[in-house]
Amino acid sequence: MSATSQECAMEIDPRRIAGVNAHETAFLYEEIFVRRAYLPDGVRLPPDAVVFDVGANIGLYSLFVRTVCPDATIHAFEPLPPVFEKLERNMAAYGVPAKLFPCALSDGDGEVDFTFYPGYTTMSARSTHAATEADREFIKRQVLDKPTVAELGEDADLLDEMLEYQFREVPYVCRTRRLSDVIAEQGVERVDMLKVDVQRAEADVLRGVEERHWPLVRRIALEVHDEPGTATEGRLESLCAELRGRGFTVAPLGDDGLVESGRYSVFASRLP
Repeated sequence: MSATSQECAMEIDPRRIAGVNAHETAFLYEEIFVRRAYLPDGVRLPPDAVVFDVGANIGLYSLFVRTVCPDATIHAFEPLPPVFEKLERNMAAYGVPAKLFPCALSDGDGEVDFTFYPGYTTMSARSTHAATEADREFIKRQVLDKPTVAELGEDADLLDEMLEYQFREVPYVCRTRRLSDVIAEQGVERVDMLKVDVQRAEADVLRGVEERHWPLVRRIALEVHDEPGTATEGRLESLCAELRGRGFTVAPLGDDGLVESGRYSVFASRLP
């Protein structure tokens, strides 16, 4: 089935998407629906795909999955309450019967501190993985690289002040669970796509998969942080090697403009 015929089942109107910040909603829509960042060209999911959306944020990837797989079973995970509320609203608005989990996936069951950024929710992270200054500088470089900063509504000289406000740290305590525990609880027999975008906690998510469950995972779309001079340095090579050792074919998706910041998109598949 062609992408065009698959995707005619449900159309998503960006204006109807409930978001925390309009600029993030626009970015996520372009990344997921236009650039197809988590589903490379030529890759198709089965019509009844089972998808785990880990780091779901407001649910754009879950909505995308429904456009390509109307009968998909979706498990979406978002730990931060202000964002989870938008996820619920978006699934309800489009009638997506996704199973929503107000928690993070990690390598253990418990509670952990999170750092929430109201102005850039996608950069929010477990406090042990948060890098406020580095992420603020990353966004600043992206803004300054644009041909115009008119959309800021402020003079460019006020950019630092604006980002300081948007990256103010709001603490939350959120539950964590292991992916294997959810698989067992839900009676999942296969995972056609495991999408993971969790701000430096990707290795923790994978460590939460028991050996008995790895054969169930068929495809993985993974954002990997490998930032020189930090605890994540060398992670891209180590995680790719681990996935190859588990029988996956692994291919970086190419430079989407984030590689210089130490962020890589990786796609892994067990299928030929």
